[in-house]
Amino acid sequence: MRSLAATGALVLSLGLAAACGDDDEPAAGASGGAAGAFPVTVAHKLGSATVKEPAKRIVALGEVDQDALLALGIQPVGMTELTGVQPDGLAPWSAPKVTGARPKLLKAGEAGFNLEEIAALRPDLILAGGDFTIDKEYGKLSKLAPTVAYQTGPAEDSWQQITRQVAKAVGRTADGEALVASVEKKITSVPAAHPQLKGKGFALTSVFPSGNIGVMKSPDDTSVKLLEQFGMTLPEPLKKLPGEGFAAELSMEKVSVLNVDVLLSHYNDDPATQKKVEGSKLFSGLPVVKRGSYVPLDLKAFWPLRTPTPLAVPYVVDQVVPRIAKAAGAAGPS
Repeated sequence: MRSLAATGALVLSLGLAAACGDDDEPAAGASGGAAGAFPVTVAHKLGSATVKEPAKRIVALGEVDQDALLALGIQPVGMTELTGVQPDGLAPWSAPKVTGARPKLLKAGEAGFNLEEIAALRPDLILAGGDFTIDKEYGKLSKLAPTVAYQTGPAEDSWQQITRQVAKAVGRTADGEALVASVEKKITSVPAAHPQLKGKGFALTSVFPSGNIGVMKSPDDTSVKLLEQFGMTLPEPLKKLPGEGFAAELSMEKVSVLNVDVLLSHYNDDPATQKKVEGSKLFSGLPVVKRGSYVPLDLKAFWPLRTPTPLAVPYVVDQVVPRIAKAAGAAGPS
């Protein structure tokens, strides 16, 4: 499981597990940009990576890294597995972009990735801008192949930063800029398509097995920023919740603070906990719940909100935003 501290206590739902994959050569067209774009040096917080020629065996160790690579039409030989979403270990927004030989799906835990598995893939480039455990791994990974880490800090780089960094590392800088622009255009289309979102206060939560509720409270969080780009707002009472980091943990007795315009909740795909919380008089009695402005989210809807990528954001706009907009409509005018 990803570190809770790294992601604001709201990644309880993410499990990364090893899975069997093909160790075949990558599919045709899997390498990066034209030879004339190289050598390329990518400076990052932990050092720099110099890529002398187009990489042919790329390992991506972060969700944004691998989705940026796939969006550019480049197939990695290794990438992380997202469990609990689809049986094949691929996210529904990523799977359509995987072609040819199946990438090796890699395990990440609190101690990081299995370095022997990565070494066995014979990488010539490792993309780890979104790897929360890269601080522990960088020294060894960078001996295997040029390794690109974060620009700002673990879990702090935006999807735009990581996408541009990936594009530079594969010699496709202009394509990276075009990709970012395309996804940002998709985001800016939301307010006009769903005007009922404008000015609506939201709460994005994840419920722990104990019944306590993790709620996002930081305007700097990536999911909060995305929802605000859709025209919504993070209410002041949530911003003022006590504690450090991106999220606060509430007991059920404090649930009244979640009486916002639109309440979005994830239950770690735990039906028993969901039934317990939704059956609580404190929760079910909230006006936001009673009027139909409450949206329970499964992992397919929650995770792309928590981890925006060049592939996850369009998925959110097409598949998740309409549900949020319907709930916002039930809240009436802002």
